[in-house]
Amino acid sequence: MGKLRGQHWRPPDAAAASLRLAALLQSCGRAGDLRRARALHARLVLSGAAAASTFLANHLITMYSHCADVPSAVRVFAAVPRPNVVSWTTLVSGLAQNSMHRDALAAFAGMRRAGLAPTQFALSSAARAAAALAAPRPGAQLHCVGVRLGFDTELFVASNLADMYSKCGLLGDACRVFDQMPHKDAVAWTAMIDGHAKNWSLEAAVLAFRDMRREGLVGADQHVFCSVLSASGGLKDGRLGRSIHCCVMKAGFELETAVRNALSDMYAKCGDVENAFRVVKIDPGGWNVVSGTSLIDGYIETDRVEEALGTYIELRRQGVEPNEFTFSSMIKGCAMQALLEEGGQLHAHVIKTSLIIDSFVGSTLVDMYGKCGLISLSTQLFNEIEYPTDIAWNALISVYAQHGHGREVIQAFNRMTSSGISPNHITFISLLTACSHSGLVDEGLKYFYSMKDAYGIEPEEEHYSCIIDMYGRAGRLDEAEKFINEMPIKPNAYGWCSLLGACRMRGNKELGEIAAQNLVKLEPDNTGVHVSLSGIYASLGQWEDVKAVRKLMRDNRIKKLPGFSWVDANRKTHVFGSEDWSHPQHKKIYEKLDKLSERIKAEGYVPDISSLPLNLEDSAKERLLRYHSVAFALISMPATKPIRARLE
Repeated sequence: MGKLRGQHWRPPDAAAASLRLAALLQSCGRAGDLRRARALHARLVLSGAAAASTFLANHLITMYSHCADVPSAVRVFAAVPRPNVVSWTTLVSGLAQNSMHRDALAAFAGMRRAGLAPTQFALSSAARAAAALAAPRPGAQLHCVGVRLGFDTELFVASNLADMYSKCGLLGDACRVFDQMPHKDAVAWTAMIDGHAKNWSLEAAVLAFRDMRREGLVGADQHVFCSVLSASGGLKDGRLGRSIHCCVMKAGFELETAVRNALSDMYAKCGDVENAFRVVKIDPGGWNVVSGTSLIDGYIETDRVEEALGTYIELRRQGVEPNEFTFSSMIKGCAMQALLEEGGQLHAHVIKTSLIIDSFVGSTLVDMYGKCGLISLSTQLFNEIEYPTDIAWNALISVYAQHGHGREVIQAFNRMTSSGISPNHITFISLLTACSHSGLVDEGLKYFYSMKDAYGIEPEEEHYSCIIDMYGRAGRLDEAEKFINEMPIKPNAYGWCSLLGACRMRGNKELGEIAAQNLVKLEPDNTGVHVSLSGIYASLGQWEDVKAVRKLMRDNRIKKLPGFSWVDANRKTHVFGSEDWSHPQHKKIYEKLDKLSERIKAEGYVPDISSLPLNLEDSAKERLLRYHSVAFALISMPATKPIRARLE
């Protein structure tokens, strides 16, 4: 007994009872049985055990945390007279597990103020909270605490610190923490691979996965596979994706829902929609919204909108409710082909599912109606978005720009910046395009030079091309040439193509030849280069040069791609080429075209036939400029229904 003098002693049966009660509390927590948990807590309160035993109080905090009853856990902690290290650690961990991340960091700070040295478990939980908040400052402070306590190289702590830095976008710091770890497990590797993938260091993510495989010390789990598949999809590297798919099959994860979704998304992003569909089909539990949306997105990105519509219908038939990403992809597809009727039906579905309040979905609807020519409806939908994001503003500005409404674009841009939303690269492309199409050269130049000076955005080749196009459309070709010579980068294909088109319109042979030579280097298969150059020579009456260009085209087997127009009428899509006699109603179509031609000429229209072949009469040249789709729509559709013809 002498050895126990001065110590708090409990009879052996009391200690055993506490252990039994702790086991019951753990059982309730694991089962998430809140009703039973509260009943057991009540018994402990009535017996006085809860107030007398910090040991049992700590188990109560853990139990309530596992049952997601955080207020009760906090009340139990507050009732503990002298919380110990375990009490504080349990509270910090419970708050972090229940996504109360700011409270978890506050509890960790309270633990430090109480003069207690945190355990590695408390530090790891606080690091997870900082990661979830993407809060680098408190995260760095936690790292300092870890260094002082010697926990910074502990596997569990270091993995969470690396994850925290990567989620804060500080990949360099994450790599340093990772490299200093003496031993690395699957959690540490997953944190790094996932961090690289989510920060768009895609090649680094793949290299980390290969290093992990080479070490051979740990096996990849489903989280690692999901991250590296995301990286290979971002790289659009189908070969790499297929090799990772083989690893997935060998590891036995192919039927895991998360991995299967990652596989279908990877194949879809790589443009391999057939393999994406095969992955979706092997799901024993049927389709889910993630895999279905990935498949739809793959079809949209490869311009297979009809198949995307079929996939959407199949998704609904299987009882899967589409989410905001599904609708955004589908509406984007309708916008690409100006499918107003299908887009309108999707709009109705969006309203029914209450996703109309989602800013991203609203933005795609604004874009879709704009591309279908319904500018007023686009504007109305934009005004109904409660908190427009930069994506919504860009959609509205792009709609105005597509239709040449330069003044409206400038007004929208001013409203955007006044509301506190910062413009980005995409905003300025639409803004400069609108200024170009509207002849607002001075305004366009002002906005171009404000990119870097006022907004810190470095102009890219697309922005430089917009200025070249702007000068070209305004006929200021000397200034366009001077601008090109002073550019810090070389013009892209669009820039040279814009300049070539302007030279064709203005008959500038010398500059046109320079533009054509540079464009051929960038796009040797672009047949439009020779056609435009031939047009320049034709407009100047240099027919020998025209013949030389056409001989060059014949010798190199270069053919001008035919132009097409198509229109949807009576639930069918009708496609027409120039001088097209294949349609069953061609006689009525040409009669209508002749009448239309007479009417517009009476209104002052003069067709530009200067660049068309020499060996044709003027009347034949004029016929080549006609749009058969419009005439067909006029004779086939009700007078009150709008006509939407598309050209290619």
